[in-house]
Amino acid sequence: MTGPPLSIPRKASTPSARAALVGYVALSIAMTWPLVAHLGDRLPGGNNDIFQNYWNFWQWKASLQSGASPWTTRLLFGGEETSLAFHTHSPGNLLWTAPFLLAFGPAVALNLATLGGFILAGFGAFLLARELFGDARAAFLAGVVFAFFPQHFEQSLEHLNLSSYGAVPLFLLYLVRGVRTGSWRAWMLAAVFFAINSLFSWHNGLMILPGAILLFIFEIGHTERPRLAVLGRACVGGLVATLLLLPFAWPMVAEMASGETYFNKPDVHKPIDAFFLTIPSSQHPLWGGLVDPLHVEHRSYRSVGFTAYLGIAALLIVIAAVLHRWRAGGARDEDRSRPRERLVPWVWLAIFLLYLVLALGAQPRFRGADHDLTLPFAALAEVPVLRTLRVANRFLVPAMIGFAALVAWASRHWLRASSRPRLTAAVLLAALVVDFLWLPFPTREPPHPRWIERLDEAPPGVVLNVPGGHRARAADDMYLQTLHGRPIVGGYVSCSPPHVTEMLEEYPFLRTILEAERSPSHRDLPADPGLGESLEGLDVAVVVVHKNRSREWLAARRAEVDDPLEKRRFNPEKGIRGTKIAEVALRLRKLWGEPRYADDEVEIFFRP
Repeated sequence: MTGPPLSIPRKASTPSARAALVGYVALSIAMTWPLVAHLGDRLPGGNNDIFQNYWNFWQWKASLQSGASPWTTRLLFGGEETSLAFHTHSPGNLLWTAPFLLAFGPAVALNLATLGGFILAGFGAFLLARELFGDARAAFLAGVVFAFFPQHFEQSLEHLNLSSYGAVPLFLLYLVRGVRTGSWRAWMLAAVFFAINSLFSWHNGLMILPGAILLFIFEIGHTERPRLAVLGRACVGGLVATLLLLPFAWPMVAEMASGETYFNKPDVHKPIDAFFLTIPSSQHPLWGGLVDPLHVEHRSYRSVGFTAYLGIAALLIVIAAVLHRWRAGGARDEDRSRPRERLVPWVWLAIFLLYLVLALGAQPRFRGADHDLTLPFAALAEVPVLRTLRVANRFLVPAMIGFAALVAWASRHWLRASSRPRLTAAVLLAALVVDFLWLPFPTREPPHPRWIERLDEAPPGVVLNVPGGHRARAADDMYLQTLHGRPIVGGYVSCSPPHVTEMLEEYPFLRTILEAERSPSHRDLPADPGLGESLEGLDVAVVVVHKNRSREWLAARRAEVDDPLEKRRFNPEKGIRGTKIAEVALRLRKLWGEPRYADDEVEIFFRP
């Protein structure tokens, strides 16, 4: 592979940046349709974390209006003060959508943040690719690849923080420009965009560092600027980024300095499956049905992030360009005199492969089966801080910025070789867009059950949901909390603080209704006297018995549903046995009397 000159006259850079931005706005609206038509009344069609994200917006709105800190709350785990220092806030999204949040509420702010993630990803990749290869049309195609590859759609259904990665290419753009030009402005912008990227997601900030270091080493090895001066300015840029992030990172830093370690979560093995790098998403409107049997048979985990499709159209654009140049005799004569430019695509190939290997996890997986081979990802578990990057599939995002750069290089080749470059660009664009379709974009209506208003009649105190949860199982209850505003016994924060374990040890019966029924040691604990002790000790005023959360009911609903995304909403693991729910309801009748409200889904008991 060889590269073109790194810069061309500005008049040749069409479309302009403004036109490209308009194009990405239009494409993002079309590719996520009907999201923009339901900004206030629907949410991305996720299951657990989408409600946690909704709660984040709601909690930040309350904090902004009251002047309270968003880094602590008394709304979870029985009303005890809970640190949110290690919680996934995504403050970058919360800050830029704050005017919409205050004016229109959490749903509008969350949906705009989701849409903005696609727009910024496309536009950022466009600017970076144009800087690298000098062809704006080819750069626009690179932005399409980086913004609309299927894992981005899948992550946007649940993980707003991880799907907001548009500042990554802007950080790399100004890093490259800073090394090449020595400009203080470039280094300050690199610092700003690194900080913005980290405020969208601390994980995205950490993940891009290895690729940024590799890119920096290449650029400084070929720069005509004094290397010590470049290093000095890079260090100043790093200091500026640190100062920008410190106010938001301080709660984490302070807790880590005090000796807290609960941010170290258990290791998980969730790599991408190499087989699915060339298997389209089952959500594709044209051929999703054809590949769905492969997903059903070989998908090894249901949580988002599994989708790994790179795009057949994008792969063919790159592979065909490589073969065409090789058959034509390699580099053009004008490229041979520019050795650095010829190496640029190789650097981005190295970045792509680096992150692709990391995305494969500690052991490679193919068609659902792990193979006995240790990969570099395993070494991350030995590095402090980096060990928090425990979910391997997330490394596909930085891999895609390398792949998008290769698409820009290859597309530039085809545009140069074509006698009708506009038509060629249009054909390539259509191929990429059709290949990445995920329509309609899955949305869901937030629940607003009839019984919520009845809680206004209840005495003050905590709400216990049966069954509930103290991890992802509590996501639905956190959404319901945004409607009733009362503290709840459970809760879903990204890193469970130690006092949650203490609460469960003090009231062991809670494990029967807050945890999955996997351990016989707690699932058969009787409601008498454990339930009464828990109600008294935690000042519970309301118990909502969810009859539609029994394992049997959830399993039956899942069997009735065909859509794979909707199936995830009916996970029997989030429920408990119907007999245990009935036992709790019977015990409540003895303790508190008949329910104050009942329908087919719930029974609600008030403390006398």
